[in-house]
Amino acid sequence: MDSSDNKYKTFLKYLVVIRLHGPDRKGIEKKTLNRWNEIVSPKDDELNGVSQMVRELNERDIAVYVNINNHYEGSAPKTIGKILADLEMKT
Repeated sequence: MDSSDNKYKTFLKYLVVIRLHGPDRKGIEKKTLNRWNEIVSPKDDELNGVSQMVRELNERDIAVYVNINNHYEGSAPKTIGKILADLEMKT
């Protein structure tokens, strides 16, 4: 991460909302057959970055809401579980 990635960091003060939705709605619906119980398009590298962001914001006492759509990886509940597990492992 270079310094340009953090240029707006100081503007974040009280509340941050992170929204994760997939780039290819029709493609993920085809992969899942509209069953949203499995990860079909893992984005672990991105999720590691999200977890890091959440940790850093929490350290600054900034409230964080993460909204995850099923279209992101194929199962919002399982994606939430991955983020929570990562946050618990590294706290």
